[in-house]
Amino acid sequence: MAIRPAVVDDHAQIARVCLLTGRQGRDATGVFCDDTVLSDVYATPYLHGPGGFCLVWEDDEATADAGLSEARGYVLGTSDTEAFQRWFVESWWPERAPLHQPCHVSDAWLLSSAADPERMLVPRVAEFPAHLHIDLLPDQQGRGAGRALIDEACALLAARGAPGVHLVAEAANEGAQAFYPRVGFEAIARDDATVTWARSLA
Repeated sequence: MAIRPAVVDDHAQIARVCLLTGRQGRDATGVFCDDTVLSDVYATPYLHGPGGFCLVWEDDEATADAGLSEARGYVLGTSDTEAFQRWFVESWWPERAPLHQPCHVSDAWLLSSAADPERMLVPRVAEFPAHLHIDLLPDQQGRGAGRALIDEACALLAARGAPGVHLVAEAANEGAQAFYPRVGFEAIARDDATVTWARSLA
């Protein structure tokens, strides 16, 4: 098992992991009108936007025999949430939104949220200006991958000078809610649907 920086050839695999974990950690295939919209909002922008980073988790045992390099999970995000939010709504989303035509109620909610210029501006963003997303395929969970990815991401962000990092997790995702306190995060805000978790890097 190994962690490495993402490369251009990982784009499709990162999008796939995002889809297969996009419903509170479960497969979101068919939940939205098309199966690429989740990654266009929550994953692949971080391969392109300001301050973006992506670290890929590989299962060497599963890929060595075939001679393949396959992403089985990732942690990705940005060291500068405010700059990333501006870029997302001004540059990235205007190009991607026309590719996603809503046909479900869930599409309308997601597309409206993506276009919101304040979507990523959580409470205390100045104190915790970096943010991240982490996703692992089910067969990689419970093996230490999540902790390893979080530790690598926090070290990367600290080296960039970010004083703190946050993430937003669905309140209904019980596994996520139990995991983040174990890796040094504390809850700093919550609403009916989500909890915002943060960790100091200073």
